[in-house]
Amino acid sequence: MNFKKLMRGVAMLCVGSILWASCKKESDTMSVPSTQETSTNLKQSGVAPDDPALVAKVPMITSADYMAEKITNYFSSQPLTEARGSGGGKDRTTPQVNITNPVNGAVVSGTVSVQVSATDNVGITAVVLKVDGNTIGTSTAAPYNFNWNTSGLSSGTHTLTATATDPAGNTKTHTIQVGYGTPAGSDITPPSVIITSPANGASVSSTITVSASASDNVGVSSVTFAVNDAVLANDASAPYSFNLNTGTLSSGIHTINASAKDAAGNVNSSTIQVTVNTTVITVPTTLPSTVQLVMPPVQSQGSEGSCVAFAVGYAARSAEQYYRSGATSYSYSSNIFSPEFLFNQIKTDAYCTSSSLLTAFDYLRYLGICTWQSMPYSSSNGCSLMPTSTQNTEAANFKIASYSGINSADITTIKTKLAANHPLLITFAYDQNFANATPGFIWKSYGSNIYQQHAVAICGYDDAKHAVKIMNSWGTAWGESGFTWIDYDFLPSLNASVYVMN
Repeated sequence: MNFKKLMRGVAMLCVGSILWASCKKESDTMSVPSTQETSTNLKQSGVAPDDPALVAKVPMITSADYMAEKITNYFSSQPLTEARGSGGGKDRTTPQVNITNPVNGAVVSGTVSVQVSATDNVGITAVVLKVDGNTIGTSTAAPYNFNWNTSGLSSGTHTLTATATDPAGNTKTHTIQVGYGTPAGSDITPPSVIITSPANGASVSSTITVSASASDNVGVSSVTFAVNDAVLANDASAPYSFNLNTGTLSSGIHTINASAKDAAGNVNSSTIQVTVNTTVITVPTTLPSTVQLVMPPVQSQGSEGSCVAFAVGYAARSAEQYYRSGATSYSYSSNIFSPEFLFNQIKTDAYCTSSSLLTAFDYLRYLGICTWQSMPYSSSNGCSLMPTSTQNTEAANFKIASYSGINSADITTIKTKLAANHPLLITFAYDQNFANATPGFIWKSYGSNIYQQHAVAICGYDDAKHAVKIMNSWGTAWGESGFTWIDYDFLPSLNASVYVMN
């Protein structure tokens, strides 16, 4: 079976049914298998970045109150942090960029000083200037100015495009057209065009009408509509619009572009982004003030970068099985699953250093995971051991239906899923304060030393502490017997990816 092809499969299924809950450590008297390693409290992590294209297709879950509070600020002047990327990429506010010199429609010659203004709610990492699609230069610090030598240009109209990129990878483009060696009176002014519906950043479903307004100093010949760079419609007369069936699109973020053209061939465009398939959950009238899920015994990942396999396969998948099956205790033979099975198959290299979160989810979705007893974990035997046919057959019994993303600032949804007995998965860059957590620690801010990405399971919350509880894979000598807390207000600052199994 080609797993890479499987991971390009269809969009995720809808959110599963909600159960009610009560993260305390499993307290039964079960014996620990002899294969369990003694914790050395090694600060190993091991999160590889996810493919942004895959991240964009993950369905989102949100609460109505979060939607009401935040969606109106989506892509606006108000900063909005979204949990949609892996190890970063959560800022969804696009930069602002404008070519301020030369002006649109100017006739140029010689060496032209092209000046670009660019701003962003977080910062600008680069501004790239292109002429007719060819890169002229890149500037990484303001003022974003470029010297453009026009010698050798053909006579006629030429297109200047400035693209600004922020640290999260969001981009914005401004395009103008100028003339070189053109006769007086030539039309080199491009049309003006703007997408009027839907709004930039809107969440959409079913069939929607995409509308654009366009004008020109002479006249607009046509407006072409494209979704994700694929042309879907061309309208030669106002009002310019077309109907888009969003059911044909995968869940996640999609780009809609409207390009207006005049009789002289001048072109201008407008681009927005929309989110397809965001599920708004029903929040209980009253949420408990504290929830602590019963989790499997804390283990140590040892010297391997297997935190993703421990968070997804061991902690979260085991807890899901515990609650879904109505179990009263954990067993290594029935409801505690093998991080060895998962990590050895999704690792990014032969050195056992890392794996990606979405790869782990997709493996569970398509192929499942076997129990710990069938394939015990050890960090001392390398990560090259592959499962047998018997272990693969057992794993197929423990697939997941799908998974969804949650905004790290949407505490209501996070608490609702925990109260329904669903642990969450989160990745973030940790610091020395987190690495040295002791009993009573609540992580509220970053220290001076920030390390690599790490994955853990969120397994509870406590309003009195104003924090969520997480289960780590650094053994019981770390934190509070292997657990610690992260403040509600600090979660968005982590630029954390938050996911839940459905």
